Amino acid sequence: MTQTADILIIGAGPYGLSCAWWTALREPKAKIVVVDEGDFACGGIGRNASSMRMQWGLELNIKLCKESIAFFEEAGKRLDYPRGIDLRQQGYLLLAHDESTFAQFKANHELHKKNDVPSKLLTPEECGKLVPVLNTEGLVGGSFCHKDGNASPFLWLDALLQAARRLNVEVRMNTRVDRLITQGDRFLVVTREQQDISAAKILLCTDWAAPQLLQTVGIDLPITGMPKQGLVTEAWPEIVAPVVISFKHDFAVSQVLRGNILAVVAQDRPDGDDTRSTPDYLSFASRQILDCLPGLAAIKVLRTWGGVISKTPDMQAILGETELENLYIAVSAYKGFMTSPAVGRIMSEALFDSGAHPEAAPFGTERFKTGNLIPEPLTV
Repeated sequence: MTQTADILIIGAGPYGLSCAWWTALREPKAKIVVVDEGDFACGGIGRNASSMRMQWGLELNIKLCKESIAFFEEAGKRLDYPRGIDLRQQGYLLLAHDESTFAQFKANHELHKKNDVPSKLLTPEECGKLVPVLNTEGLVGGSFCHKDGNASPFLWLDALLQAARRLNVEVRMNTRVDRLITQGDRFLVVTREQQDISAAKILLCTDWAAPQLLQTVGIDLPITGMPKQGLVTEAWPEIVAPVVISFKHDFAVSQVLRGNILAVVAQDRPDGDDTRSTPDYLSFASRQILDCLPGLAAIKVLRTWGGVISKTPDMQAILGETELENLYIAVSAYKGFMTSPAVGRIMSEALFDSGAHPEAAPFGTERFKTGNLIPEPLTV
């Protein structure tokens, strides 16, 4: 049997469900279907630290995150989710251990002022007062914004899921799409479960796995998976108030509302879709963390985990219509959680507005052909 849909969204992560909710608000009569090959939160959203920051080096990213953080602050009300999403706005502290990184912070600070981002530059001593467990030896300075923070990825996704369903969005889990077929002015979406769907428009939100489906309609985009690993500790009284990012140590460390400390430490691994945690990761990550935050030494690690984030040549999102009419894509390039409110709005408008959406256009696919990439200088 073949189901029909006005808009089919493939992927029920933060991008997919945010786009579904915003689109249902904008076009209440549209039949919107969301499918996902796994269970709730089984993809990247369930495997990341889910933090958010406005402190970026490009105005494009600053604006996306500024809008998104404002939405997170009102998420309970906007999505009719009284439980809330465990939002914890204790700020982001970016650390510079060399003069060139701190010079980048200074340049970013001017851009932040232009965009009303309340960041400030800190001395090593001020960084130490903000995070007493921090090793300030060799530290040149930092950048801090009190509006940045983190939240629960599971509560955020559940809030979106429930809100979308209240607007009559159909969300089907455990439905794997194997290929797309063009049929005149529509698409036939072939699923492994033999529950095929005929759709007028498709929005692909499968992030690093997007190329698998794009290739079935002859589209090749430079998207790959980048394996990442993280760890979580036992719950502890507040010891790391802000999210701490060290470019020298290539990590992000944050403490969530319930007291556990999450750390994602970059380790060289080949591109791919390997979600396993490697045996040497704990010792490697611990050395990096304790060199910067030695005051965490007494806290026990509960477990490590692995995940995959999407990678593009400039580590920027891909948003908008592909070269195939009515086939759209939203790939996060590892900023899916923190930009999902703004991207949902933008894509809901792009699906129905004629011509290129002005906010999505810089993130379009054309840049890979022209070479006009937009690399972000503050990527960890």
